[in-house]
Amino acid sequence: MRFGFPLLFLGLALAQPDYFDDQTESYYLQDDRVLGTSKFNQLNKYTYQPYVSNGYIGSRIPNLGFGFSYDQNENVTSSDLSNGWPLFNPRYAGSFIAGFFDAQPNTTGVNFPELRENGYESIISAVPQWTGLQLAATLDGTTYVLDPSTANTSSAHVTNYRQELRMATGTVSTAYTWLGTVAVNVTVLAHRDIETLGLVQVEVALVSGAAPLQLDVVDVLDFASTQRCVLKNIGYDDSGIFITVQPEGVEYKHATLYSRLNVNASCVNETLAAAFHKVTNTVSVVLEHPLSVTKYVGVVSDDLLGTSSSDATFAAAKRTALDAARYSWPSLRTMHDNAWAAVWGDVAVEVENEPYLTLAAEASIYYLFANTRSSARNLTAALGVGGLSSDSYGGMVFWDADLWMIPALLPIAPETSVALNSYRYYLHEQATRNAAANGYSGAVYPWTSGRFGNCTGTGPCVNYEYHLNGAICYSVWKAYLSGAINDEHLEQYGWPVLRDAAEFFAGYVKYNDTLQKYTTHNLTDPDEYANFKDNAAYTAVIISQVMKWADRVAQHLGKPSNSTQLNIMQNMYLPQSSDNITLEYDTMNSSVSIKQADVVLIPYIDDEDGALEQNFGYDEVRATNDLSYYSLHQSSQGPAMTFPVFAAVSQKLNEYGCGSQTYHYKSVAPFLRFPFAQMSEQNNDNYDANGGTHAAFPFNTAHGGLVQSYFFGLTGIRFSYAMTAEHRLERVLHFDPVELPLFGGDLKISGFKYLNQSLEIVIGETNATIRHRGTAEPVLVYVDDRNAAAGYHTLEPGTELTVPVHVNEFNTPGSLTECQALAHSLTPGRDGDVVMSIVDGDNSTTWQAQNKNDNAAVLLELETSETFNAGAIVWGSRPAANFSLSLVTEPLDTTGTDIVIDESKLVRVLTDHPVFVASPYNASDTEVRIVEPNSTTFALSQDYAAQFVLLEVYGTVDVDDSSYGASVAELGLFYH
Repeated sequence: MRFGFPLLFLGLALAQPDYFDDQTESYYLQDDRVLGTSKFNQLNKYTYQPYVSNGYIGSRIPNLGFGFSYDQNENVTSSDLSNGWPLFNPRYAGSFIAGFFDAQPNTTGVNFPELRENGYESIISAVPQWTGLQLAATLDGTTYVLDPSTANTSSAHVTNYRQELRMATGTVSTAYTWLGTVAVNVTVLAHRDIETLGLVQVEVALVSGAAPLQLDVVDVLDFASTQRCVLKNIGYDDSGIFITVQPEGVEYKHATLYSRLNVNASCVNETLAAAFHKVTNTVSVVLEHPLSVTKYVGVVSDDLLGTSSSDATFAAAKRTALDAARYSWPSLRTMHDNAWAAVWGDVAVEVENEPYLTLAAEASIYYLFANTRSSARNLTAALGVGGLSSDSYGGMVFWDADLWMIPALLPIAPETSVALNSYRYYLHEQATRNAAANGYSGAVYPWTSGRFGNCTGTGPCVNYEYHLNGAICYSVWKAYLSGAINDEHLEQYGWPVLRDAAEFFAGYVKYNDTLQKYTTHNLTDPDEYANFKDNAAYTAVIISQVMKWADRVAQHLGKPSNSTQLNIMQNMYLPQSSDNITLEYDTMNSSVSIKQADVVLIPYIDDEDGALEQNFGYDEVRATNDLSYYSLHQSSQGPAMTFPVFAAVSQKLNEYGCGSQTYHYKSVAPFLRFPFAQMSEQNNDNYDANGGTHAAFPFNTAHGGLVQSYFFGLTGIRFSYAMTAEHRLERVLHFDPVELPLFGGDLKISGFKYLNQSLEIVIGETNATIRHRGTAEPVLVYVDDRNAAAGYHTLEPGTELTVPVHVNEFNTPGSLTECQALAHSLTPGRDGDVVMSIVDGDNSTTWQAQNKNDNAAVLLELETSETFNAGAIVWGSRPAANFSLSLVTEPLDTTGTDIVIDESKLVRVLTDHPVFVASPYNASDTEVRIVEPNSTTFALSQDYAAQFVLLEVYGTVDVDDSSYGASVAELGLFYH
């Protein structure tokens, strides 16, 4: 008798998905936290691949569920096969160990080539792929090999495919039928409780009616799957196979992988073989009954052990594998699942009736969890842009860790956030040497860091992005304000970082007698399109903030204040235009295209303590001007962490419309990649279409930004403080909730960590609530001034505080669409634009047609059928040549990707209405100011009633060579 088993995942049949993406055949099961796809992509591509990681080891998983593969493309010379700066190497499904950095003379890409002479680069090394397996089946005299690296031959016979990522337990499962004969089910996990353990289980069985066949299962450790490693040792012993490697250029550090293969059947034959670069263990069976094969891999580095010995890593890796092999698979899974349950705890985010926004939040939380751990220390606490599944940006550490990811972990995993800061503490001594080598006191960190933290060609310490040092201080400061660290930790670890950064900046700034201000020089702000500038705005503010943080902490710890630094804090020069807009740098004009969030970061890093207004005269009016101006000057191809900042600042500042929600959508929709909801750096991954950028992937910086948008931006929560009469820091939680009308329901956040306790936050239609789920100490909440419940509130454990949400005014009073209608683009928009921009009451958010030579169409969906007889369009920077308006006389299904409208059900109410502009575009106008937008009002010949309204725009008023079409800021409908 032969047996088969159904292709089920984690023991569950596929339920009705909460969200489904047609293009990738991907689904989301909200209650189970599952992302999956039933679409088999025969060619491996990075955006389609899930990965497993436990914060110490990680592995990207190819289409077959195991093994190694370079990215594949029908066009083998495609530029999409390459990763980006600084390596420009082929993309691949590799394995990584936290902190396993190499030392190499240079990289393909570089910032300051002349610095190559001063020290080596340090890039993450990819270790042998620990999920390496092959299946070989002999059928009708022909042997077929299942190996993801040989896409055409291996994948041609795969059907009934499904691959799932279970975010609740960090597990990837892949199931399919192979050769029409063999059912394959693969489960991969990086064990969350045993951080040095990787597990792969393969279950195979004959499908019903299939004849027995010869099957070889090959356990593989292949040096060819590494990057930037040196082979130290390879072989096998009585218990398994092993390989030891060194990171290139660091011969005193090692990592060992030891693999044990267990099979629940009597083996026909077992063969161990070692070649120069590959070691295998082949188990041959006659497949008659369901077969289970489990691969236990110990993965251990010297950096984890604190050793410099291949003997030590070998012993630890072997012990990990053999100890694990003594447990049953269910026992190991239970340990792993329980550890993941502890990581998640009570953390959850839900946007009611918005499964897409919910999955974006939950996936972002998951990916931060997956790439970090609370036990991380020193070098193994290094957190690169791509985490533990990619060498994008060389796996190096940038400000992405300090400003975007580590602060995002504070409200969900404060212990982990603190653990990651230990990487900067670990390199602090080197930072002091960097400063001294450049003629400064204090400490200065390089723009990029790996193993050593020295100044390099990719990571200059001076004449570049000094603001990194402010970001490092910011992460320490916010850790204290959130309660994640106590006074002892602050004094031992945080204070030296703050003190030395302040000392460095005090030596860097120059006093200008004419301005009577301190100035900055020859630097780059976060906007990397503008290099070697003077008086960069964000850097000036972050320097002032560092001086303030150092002073406040010094007072709190009973240390003397530094009068020079206080003088700098109060007198940094912040350039501005005559129209009260902050200049990104002192020579900036209106022709700029900004790469990413820059000036808009100024109000985001505000502690809401009045310091910005006191030290810079930077008030809400100026901050609002900055928000509007720089929103319209962002590059259409900017990186994905840009708009979470705009969302947060808009929520705090805008008194009209609901633009904060548009910015939140702009933070998600252009960058989220299915099937597995990973964020890309770019809104368009195609190198040939996005301006020549190889997108970093996954871009965990964006996940960090998105978590901050949910937990801080949309809630109006900030970690703040007050100084007591005794010069002590008192933690205060600022709360400024605003109505979120563009969302389908309440925003609910559980497990918000503050003072090492758990809060629950609900932002509803009329009220917002904070529930204190802790038991230890009360929380001091300050509700911001614009709220009817403004002032201080003490929230005791077990109680809740409910306040009204602030309701913004209408930008266009009487509008039937503003912050009420939904908008659907029926034709392509410009990369990065979201069509909700035209109904958010915010003139600084726009939707632009992709092509001016085609009719562009947008469908408005009102809440119910409304009567209207007039309208208005506020144009963006490119008004249309003309537009038309039609009513749809039948209900439409707008839930899917493709919305179908029967043209016979359209009633045209405006046809080719011409557009006249009062303020035509003037290329010679370089003044930095808010430009009054052009608008068109129209009256209809009679009253009309409809729920669905179609807007079509054609051409542009501007006659130029640009192919882009009209840009629309707002469409309002009215009844007069």
